[in-house]
Amino acid sequence: MLGAVLALSAALGFGSSAVFARIGLQYMRPTTGTFISLLVGIAISLTLAVVFNFDDILALGGIAFAWFLVAGTLNFPLGRLLNFTSVNSIGVTRAAPITGASPLFAAVLGVTVGGESMNLFIFAGTLTIIAGIALIVGQK
Repeated sequence: MLGAVLALSAALGFGSSAVFARIGLQYMRPTTGTFISLLVGIAISLTLAVVFNFDDILALGGIAFAWFLVAGTLNFPLGRLLNFTSVNSIGVTRAAPITGASPLFAAVLGVTVGGESMNLFIFAGTLTIIAGIALIVGQK
């Protein structure tokens, strides 16, 4: 139950951030908005990580930091720049649902790279999400 509440809270946060990004991008380029967003995110995330998990951070191996570097590079600077550019170009109501296709990529990578298993419910749920996104994006 807690996991579902946290996931819905994350969805609320991501949806809200797209709207606030759209407002901010009226006054600057997506690259500038991405840079400012990254600085604020790094400061907050680093502070929380050090305060709550300092010992765990020290216990991590070098390979964990390498994987976090890869994930951080793809997700934050590159992903946010592409997201802000799409929000600036086509608006929040069309860009956010397209970004919502991430469950498809997460499911595929989870099974192929992460060693997770796919069952009928996960497969059906992933297809349903993608079908919903296709309906939203396909409307004129």
